[in-house]
Amino acid sequence: MTYVPTTHCRFEHSLGVAALAENLLREIKKKQPKLNITEKDIICVKIAGLLHDIGHGPYSHVYDGQFRLQLKTAVAKGKWLGQSFDAKHYKGLPEVMDGWEHEDGSLMMIDAMLKYLGMEIDEMNLDLPLRQISDGIRADCFGIIDLIEGDNSHEFYDGSTPLPLTRVLTSRDWIFIKECITGGPLPPKGMSVEKAKKSKVKLKLVGRPDRFKEFLYDVVANRHSGLDVDKVDYLARDDRRAFGSSGSVDPLLIENAHVAWGKCGRPKKCWRCRDSHKANIKPSADQYIDEHLMICYPEKMVHNAMAFFKQRFRNHQKLYTHHTTNAASYMICDILLLADPFFRLSTADEGDDISKILENETKLKLPISRANVNPHSYLLLKDSILDVIAATEDLNLRPARILINRFRSHKLYKRVAQQAIVSNNGKDIDIPWQRRLWDMEESKITEEIVKWSSLKSSKTCSIDLSEDDVVVEKRKIHHGMGEENPVSSMRFLPKSQLSKLRNAPENLPRAQQIPESEYECAIPRAFLMRTVRIYCRNLDKEVCDHLTTCYHQFIAYVQKMEGNNPLLDRPRSPPRYDFEPNILSQSPNRCSNESFAVSQSSFAELDDEPKRKRSKKQGNLFDQVMEAFDDADNEDSS
Repeated sequence: MTYVPTTHCRFEHSLGVAALAENLLREIKKKQPKLNITEKDIICVKIAGLLHDIGHGPYSHVYDGQFRLQLKTAVAKGKWLGQSFDAKHYKGLPEVMDGWEHEDGSLMMIDAMLKYLGMEIDEMNLDLPLRQISDGIRADCFGIIDLIEGDNSHEFYDGSTPLPLTRVLTSRDWIFIKECITGGPLPPKGMSVEKAKKSKVKLKLVGRPDRFKEFLYDVVANRHSGLDVDKVDYLARDDRRAFGSSGSVDPLLIENAHVAWGKCGRPKKCWRCRDSHKANIKPSADQYIDEHLMICYPEKMVHNAMAFFKQRFRNHQKLYTHHTTNAASYMICDILLLADPFFRLSTADEGDDISKILENETKLKLPISRANVNPHSYLLLKDSILDVIAATEDLNLRPARILINRFRSHKLYKRVAQQAIVSNNGKDIDIPWQRRLWDMEESKITEEIVKWSSLKSSKTCSIDLSEDDVVVEKRKIHHGMGEENPVSSMRFLPKSQLSKLRNAPENLPRAQQIPESEYECAIPRAFLMRTVRIYCRNLDKEVCDHLTTCYHQFIAYVQKMEGNNPLLDRPRSPPRYDFEPNILSQSPNRCSNESFAVSQSSFAELDDEPKRKRSKKQGNLFDQVMEAFDDADNEDSS
């Protein structure tokens, strides 16, 4: 909707990740043959790349991100946009596990896919073919045909002759595929991936437990630095589609990848370093207990690595969190929430068996918010869900249908204010009133803004705001590791050590962290950017302008409470025309090459007036704000 040539569906991206995963491992295998990377290892990691995003809900991260956050608010309030969100609509329905994300959906859908093919993972016989549970593909024929390069046996294979066990995809292989998607051990049953990472549950690898194969888990989801083929693909793909640039994958990130020993850069979050893991390591590798066999790069690649993370930041700033993109996302969330109590998705497996019709009619039906607990209902939850809702005639779904019509007309929520939060190197917030603003919950900010609408100074236009008119977004954009430098978590090899890469795994060189002083010119001033945005759900321009005024009065009050002079440090509203400041001059420039959130001039109608008149009107506004302060103080004292 913001950048028309782009797409949020994951089919092309998944093909790209699978191809890059294979290319990366083949490069490493060619350069380091003693790592004993097998063809089955490569195929399993490639399958993980192909299936890693199969668990995404409608509109990509909207379903497992903003929608689930707003769902908690709706449940707590018991309503959403004036519509009842009664708990009785969810009585007797299965609960979604805490911390559910799309990776959990991917694990569920892989199991559902195997079940559809007539098989399932057998945890009691890991090194044997999958357990056969119904007609379909024979488990002992489910594997790799041309395992050896130049092997043409697949041309004569009829699919009915059992394959050698070395070619069969076993239960251990499929667990390995799932572990590659999560970037580590699988969570216990009933626990989400995210919850398991934060818990004290001891986790261990099952797919490839050998310490010398640990680097395989960094290809699709790199837990050490975040530089993996998943991000390499989508950053290049989206860059080309959105900005018309070359958008090509940096070949050096594939060609110069090596495997070496290195100390963990995130020991507090690493499942192996965080836990007492000695029991999970083979005796032959005990001497390397404080190190990982990880994907590393030559020292000369440090600038390429920093450029990669800068591209991540730019894409998130200009594309993934663009204000129009997020306005559309909030609108989709509202549609889904309005429909959730009254719209149901079937859990029945229709198939092609007509005898199951009566049985399927009695199957449980799930709302949108809980469709992710069942693979059959989750399959129905696609982007087309808006079309399905729009085609209903249920009166309870009329508010959702009205919002869908508005969405299709591109009458999106309007961003009416934006405030950059200044911080010290992206860490501590320097300005007290901004720190106070950032520490507030979104609901509290909404409540405080709406209060100003009821004050005498805000009633000049006779408009009363409601909390349903206001959307508050607290946006955080970083380079991959929050306020930290992601390159610091990477490990690099000096040129003198590259000759040792052909050694056996236990004798591979030690890669080191490069001091920031050696690439300080490439390091940004801060790695984390915070912004507060205010959107208006109401289409009425007067309501939008009134919300802007109330927001500024609220900010001025916060400044006063923190000892700032509202006249000298008064927040300003966006100008009549949307533009981004030039990062060199901080002057308005429509063709700016970077997007930074800054406050701009106060009211659009003042733009073309002489400075003398403008300063007078600003004084009048200040008088109104200070009068509002006095009214608020009087109300508090009374």
